[in-house]
Amino acid sequence: MPAGFSVTTIQDTPANAVVDGITMRLLKEGTAEDPSVVMELTFAPGAAFGEDRHARPEILVVTEGVLSDGHADHPKGSVVVGSPGSVHFPRSADGCKVLVVHPAGV
Repeated sequence: MPAGFSVTTIQDTPANAVVDGITMRLLKEGTAEDPSVVMELTFAPGAAFGEDRHARPEILVVTEGVLSDGHADHPKGSVVVGSPGSVHFPRSADGCKVLVVHPAGV
C-alpha cells in the first residue's frame, strides 16, 4: 500500500441500524486533519429517513435501486448533491444502497 493511503471494504464494515429499515456502514470517519465522512446507507423496501436537513454539503451516489428524496426519484448511477441548508426526505419504495460523502464532516 503506498504511503498516505488506506483501504476499507464495505462488506467487512459492520452495519449499524440508523432508523427502522435503514442501516449504515461507516467507511471513513472524520478526523481533525480530514473531517470528511464516507458511509453506505442501505434502505430496506419501504424504509424512510424522515426530514434530513443539512448544515454542510452532502453527496449521494445511488449504487443500487432507487432513492426518493420527497421531490424526485433517483435511480442507480444518480449523483445527488445537497448544499448547506438543503432539506430532503430520503426513502426507497423497493430498497436501495447509497454511498454518502460528507466532504466537510457531519
